Amino acid sequence: MISSYGRDYLEKLNKCLDKLPDEERMDAVMEIESHIAEGIANGQPERVILARLGDPRNLAKAYRSEHMSGLKGAKSIKELFAIIGFYCATGLLSVMVIPVLATVAYGFGFCTILIGIAGVLRTLGVPWINMGIAPGVEVPREFSMVYALVVGAIIGGIAYISWVGLKKYLAFLSKRYKQALPGNHSLNG
Repeated sequence: MISSYGRDYLEKLNKCLDKLPDEERMDAVMEIESHIAEGIANGQPERVILARLGDPRNLAKAYRSEHMSGLKGAKSIKELFAIIGFYCATGLLSVMVIPVLATVAYGFGFCTILIGIAGVLRTLGVPWINMGIAPGVEVPREFSMVYALVVGAIIGGIAYISWVGLKKYLAFLSKRYKQALPGNHSLNG
């Protein structure tokens, strides 16, 4: 029979597990209660069992970690490997995709602004701004603004496409990560 000391331990554990869904919290408390009762039935002193279990806050932290990892909620080995594969693949892909798209989007966006400014300044007669179509072929000063608008539109278009691509990729990742969270293991949908 579990003493009041053991019941206090279970109550503390239950309080520390308040962030878990009710069913999982109750399962965890019942599991520990069963472990204590089994130990007592086998002749172990209750205080020794509780000492081995450690602080209820640390035990609760272990249960929460298990819950967050999603390993406890996985329905099959195949599903578990699908989740692990998803995290590995998107993690590796994101290391390349996100920095490239962000650099292109912001870098080309900034360049678009600079090209516009350079077109205006060159049209106004600033002599140190050069605009060339090819090596040795310089754009006439009176066409500087038109040239800057065309090149700026192309560079700005690339920046915009990169920005939209980055937003779509991040939205895709967010949606798929939410699906991969514990209790939402359908990665095919």
